[in-house]
Amino acid sequence: MTAKFVLMAPPGAPAVPSVDVLEGWAAALRSGHDDLDVVIAVTDEDVLDQLGDADAAYGVLPQGWHAPRLRWLQAPMANPPLGYFTPELAAHPVVVTNMRGVYNDHIATHVMAFLLAFARGLPHYAHQQRVRKYRGGVAPVLHLADSTVLFIGAGGVAHQAARYLQPWGPRVVAVDARPETTSGGAIDAVFRAEELEAQLPLSDAVVMTVPHTPESERMLGRRHFELMKPTAVFINIGRGQTVVLDDLVDALEAGELAGAGLDVFDQEPLPPEHRVWALPNVLITPHVAMVGPDIEQRRFELIAENCRRLLAGEPLRYVVADKVLGF
Repeated sequence: MTAKFVLMAPPGAPAVPSVDVLEGWAAALRSGHDDLDVVIAVTDEDVLDQLGDADAAYGVLPQGWHAPRLRWLQAPMANPPLGYFTPELAAHPVVVTNMRGVYNDHIATHVMAFLLAFARGLPHYAHQQRVRKYRGGVAPVLHLADSTVLFIGAGGVAHQAARYLQPWGPRVVAVDARPETTSGGAIDAVFRAEELEAQLPLSDAVVMTVPHTPESERMLGRRHFELMKPTAVFINIGRGQTVVLDDLVDALEAGELAGAGLDVFDQEPLPPEHRVWALPNVLITPHVAMVGPDIEQRRFELIAENCRRLLAGEPLRYVVADKVLGF
């Protein structure tokens, strides 16, 4: 029996590759599976029409979708944005998978780059370099071997980064909404989300990795930064909407934190007039933590593997456990 797989690419859909890329994926999937009917839908009208008898789909569902046969939906992102998991999608029996495992090593490497930069005071010396000042004071050192690194969110990125951190010797802990399912590995301890405020004063570096959900929106504000050590650094490679950026800047300007490494922001692109740009103890990257030379190939390989599993009746990879929560 043939299964129909719709690659959705309407204009403006977030994180969906170009039609040229999708055509390459479609050709490869067709050649690898005689029993897979792969179609590309490039307008909302085409998507709505094709979903009517689809068994599986990749992309972002448009408003008004109806897919009574849909068994699997592959989200094109690791953490789909707020609004992806609509009440209609949450109520539908379709299994949703995301791309969260595709980027773990790249994002964990980005975390390490931020941590090591602050460990040796590189933002301070980079500022001195820009102003051509050879002697401008010695930057404080974050000695990782004597430090505690706290991850907010104990998913794949946190576990990968914890493995990368092992040679440096810090204590690595995390808080998570599901501590019973995220413990183990190179993370020394995973605490309940309610214990975040107790862990913040004990940590020398805090790394935000949580997705953007109604519960996580603006979850970190000024009172959380006030709880942190003035020598601590804050890193966000999750979603910008989980942090009140102005509160973070206020804390940095007040000397309540030693620095911050930010890859995501509540507004992207980050406005050029925002005062965070001017802070000498902040490292800014433009939402590129997941970038690597093989990302499109990795995305395709995950889709191809989940197509194989769907046809074979096997469990899919990177299933979203709770479509209401969105992760």
